[in-house]
Amino acid sequence: MENFVNHALIKENTIESRQYQEDIVSSVLEKGNSLVVAPTALGKTILAVVIGVKRIEKFPESKILILAPTRPLALQHQKSFFRFTKVKEEEICCITGTIKPKERQKMFENSKIICSTPQCIANDVKKGLISLENVSLCVFDEAHRAIGNYSYVFVSKNYSETAKNPLVVALTASPGWEKEKIQKIADNLFIKNIEVRTHKDEDVREYVKEINVEYVPVDLPKEFNEIILLFKQYLAEKAAELHRMGVSHTDNLNFFSRKNLLVLQKKVSRNLAIRGRRQPSLFAAASKIAAMMNVMHSLILIETQGIDSLNKYFFRLEQKILNKEATKAVKGLMNDDRIKKAVQLTEKLKREGIEHPKIQKLKDILEDYLANNPNSRVLVFNHYRDSITNVYLHLKDSKIIKAREFVGQADKGTVKGMTQNEQSETILKFRQGEYNVLLATSVAEEGLDIPSCDLVILFEPVPSEIRTIQRRGRTGRLDEGKVIILMAKGTRDEAYYWIAHHKEKKMHKILSGMQKDAAFDEESEIKPKAAKDKQTKLFEFK
Repeated sequence: MENFVNHALIKENTIESRQYQEDIVSSVLEKGNSLVVAPTALGKTILAVVIGVKRIEKFPESKILILAPTRPLALQHQKSFFRFTKVKEEEICCITGTIKPKERQKMFENSKIICSTPQCIANDVKKGLISLENVSLCVFDEAHRAIGNYSYVFVSKNYSETAKNPLVVALTASPGWEKEKIQKIADNLFIKNIEVRTHKDEDVREYVKEINVEYVPVDLPKEFNEIILLFKQYLAEKAAELHRMGVSHTDNLNFFSRKNLLVLQKKVSRNLAIRGRRQPSLFAAASKIAAMMNVMHSLILIETQGIDSLNKYFFRLEQKILNKEATKAVKGLMNDDRIKKAVQLTEKLKREGIEHPKIQKLKDILEDYLANNPNSRVLVFNHYRDSITNVYLHLKDSKIIKAREFVGQADKGTVKGMTQNEQSETILKFRQGEYNVLLATSVAEEGLDIPSCDLVILFEPVPSEIRTIQRRGRTGRLDEGKVIILMAKGTRDEAYYWIAHHKEKKMHKILSGMQKDAAFDEESEIKPKAAKDKQTKLFEFK
C-alpha cells in the first residue's frame, strides 16, 4: 500500500512518502543550511515544499522564499505549492521582472510563499522595497549558479545578515567537478551540511528510471581532411610563435585548447594593462591568440557540425571585413593563404552537397525510432544555432519527423531568437504532439518546463559535466529513458565526451569526500582539504 506524506499544510494523498526524502528533510532541519545534490526526477522540488511547510509550522508568521534562475522555473515552483499545499493560492505568488517594482513589493508583503527570480529580489532589497527579515526558508534552485556576481550571492549574504530565523536549502543536480568551485558555492550560500544522492544509492534505486546511453560513431568524409589539415598547420605555426615569444610554456598543439587560449588571452591582457604600448610584442601576441581562437572554432565546426556551419562562420568573418568591423586578427587570418584555401574548399563542398554524416545518421535514427514509437517525444540537443537550422532543413521533408527549432530569446547575428511566448507555445505543441522532435540549444538544458522525453539525442558531446547531466536528465523521469550520443571518430567529440565523463566521476568523488569529511561539525561550515589539482603553469613575460 502506498504511503503519503501526512502534514496539516499538505493536501492528502498528493506526496508519496519516500524514505530518502524524509532523511534529507530531517538532516536539513537538524543541521541547518544544506546543499542537496541529487539527479533530476528524484524530487528536489518536493523537498522545497515539505521543508517549506515545516518552517511555516514552526514560524507561523514567517515567509518562504523560493529562488529559481528563470521565470518558467519560478512558475513551476509556484505550481508545486498550488498542487501540494493547503496554503491559500492568493498567498502563493510568483515575482519576475515582467512585474513593476511597486507591484512586486505588494505581492511580497501579502504572500506567504514567494517564488521569484533572484534578480528581482536582489534589486528590491537594494532599493529598500522589501526585507528578508521574516523569511524562515530561502531555497536556491540550480544552486551551481551561486558564484561570481550572480544575484544568488548577494541575496544569500543579505539573508544571512537580516533574517531572524534563517535556513538555506540549495538544490542542484551538479555543483561542478572542481573542489574550489564547490567550496565557493558552499561559502557563498553559508552551507553547513551536504546531502548527496546518486542513481546507485540503495534508498533511491527503486525510484530511479533506467537511462540507457548509446554511442553512435560516424566517420568524417575524406573531403574534410584537407580543410582540417590546413587548420592544424595554421594552429601549429602560431603555437610555435607564441612559444618562442615566451607567452606559452610549450608549442605542443594539444595544449592549445580553447580553455587554455582564454587563459593566455587574460594573461596578455593583464600585461597590456600594466605595460601598454611600451611592449609592442604584447599586441602581436594578443592578435595571434585571437586568430588561433577563430581557427580553433572553425576546426570544431567542421569536425562536429559540418560544412554548412563552417561556411556560415567564414561568411560572417568576411562580412566583418567588408563592413570595416574586423579586428587586425581577423583581417590577417582571412588573408592567410591556408585559410583562403580552406574557404574555397568549404564553398566547393557546400556546392557539392557534402555534409557531416551526423545529419543523415540523425535522420535515420529519428525515422526508425518514431516509426516504432509514434507517440514518443524526442529532444535533440545541438550547441550551435546555425547547425540547428541546417539540421531542420534536412528533416523538414520527412513524413514521420515533425521537428521544430527551439532556441533562446537573444538574437545571434542574423538568427532571430524566440520570444518567451513563442517558447511557451512551442513547448505546449510539443507536449500535445503537434511536434514530436525539438531541435534545441542549451536553452532546453535547464529553466524551461519541457516535458520528459522518451529519447534524448546529443548531436555532439559537451565538455561540461553540469550540461551533460542536465541534458541526460530530460529523459527517464517517468519511464525508462534513452540517450543517444553522436560522435565523429577521432575528433573533439571523443575528447569532449571523456572530459565530461571524468569530470562527473570526479564530482561524485569530491562530494562523497566532503559529505564524510570530519570538518563537517555542528559549529563550522564545509572546509574540505585544499585541492591538489594541477594548475596550468605559464611562463611570465620578461
